[in-house]
Amino acid sequence: MAKAKIDANRGDLFEAFFAAAVAARFVKRMEKKTERKLPLVEGKDVDKVLTEMMKRGYKKKVNDVGSAVMDTVSVSVSIPAKATAFLQKKENWKKVTDLRDGAIRFVNGNQKINMQSKDLSLNVKDDTIKVIAAGTEDQKGTKADVKVEIKSKDKKYKTTDYSLKVSGGEQFHQVSGLGFDKFINIFGEMGLSVKESEKIYEKKLTEFFDSEVYTKKYSSREDAEKTGGGDNLKESARVVYEQAQRTLEKGLNANFESDVKKKFADYIVFGLSRNVETELVKFESEKEVKSFVINEQFKEQLLQGRYTTELVKTGSPTVKIYRADDNGKKLAGKENFLIQIRYKLEVASSSSQGTKVYKFYPRHYLEAQSGMFSL
Repeated sequence: MAKAKIDANRGDLFEAFFAAAVAARFVKRMEKKTERKLPLVEGKDVDKVLTEMMKRGYKKKVNDVGSAVMDTVSVSVSIPAKATAFLQKKENWKKVTDLRDGAIRFVNGNQKINMQSKDLSLNVKDDTIKVIAAGTEDQKGTKADVKVEIKSKDKKYKTTDYSLKVSGGEQFHQVSGLGFDKFINIFGEMGLSVKESEKIYEKKLTEFFDSEVYTKKYSSREDAEKTGGGDNLKESARVVYEQAQRTLEKGLNANFESDVKKKFADYIVFGLSRNVETELVKFESEKEVKSFVINEQFKEQLLQGRYTTELVKTGSPTVKIYRADDNGKKLAGKENFLIQIRYKLEVASSSSQGTKVYKFYPRHYLEAQSGMFSL
């Protein structure tokens, strides 16, 4: 069944549903000390939290089991205006029940959240649990979309950072703009030198019949595209991607901890988490929500692996990285496709003196694939 067309970003909406589901997990807690399992969070529980979130913010006091002591659970949310407007109309929720149900599936199955909820409901202390959905806030040094902060007199809890992804939103790092320095940025950050290809790259650009096409502003996308400049940019970029792929292949396919592999692992960890322990949660469908924790153990797993690379031979230059077997051969299946570095050329629009204009604008994307969630 096709998803309903909506004018809000599904990733932003998932952030709100996820925060509501996490809060519901801390509110719907142990009822008796003898119980082994927490009661399941249901759709109505999340709807109740989300209703208050979208009105004036959510805050709820809830008793510890068999005690008059009360914990305080709150949610604050900062998501883009379109997502906020969408969620403020309750009739819209039925268009994205898959996102709500996916968030519920996650919290009901997540060992850490369930253990924390159980502990806090039994410790007979007045704890505070803050769920912060802060996707639009300036958060330097973190990749978190949702944070859970717990203050307890019982013990110290480390803040949990969650970075959320939905299908089609696999990108976790990008470098944008014209100029060879952008190639140096995207590949240099992962420890690769591509300077060797700079002369060939610049030569292909300057040999093009009209080098001004890249700085000129056009009245339409069609006018820009018919210059042929876009195809030339892709062909020139391929030269650089080819060099990067060769270097990656040699280092990542090694059966030892090569320098390339170490720098690549550092780059992946930084790109996904800014070196702050983070749980990356990927929504595939309401029945499939995957996650993994980005920490030192995850980095060690990357270092112990062996990988192979492929360069896409047509269209936009793309380097794909796969898990390999002990002999360095590519393992089949989407669960072994880890990551890709993709060049995307846009004819981007902007306004100049009140008139919409267009120009060439390349981007380099780093995108996590299915295999990253099955390491």
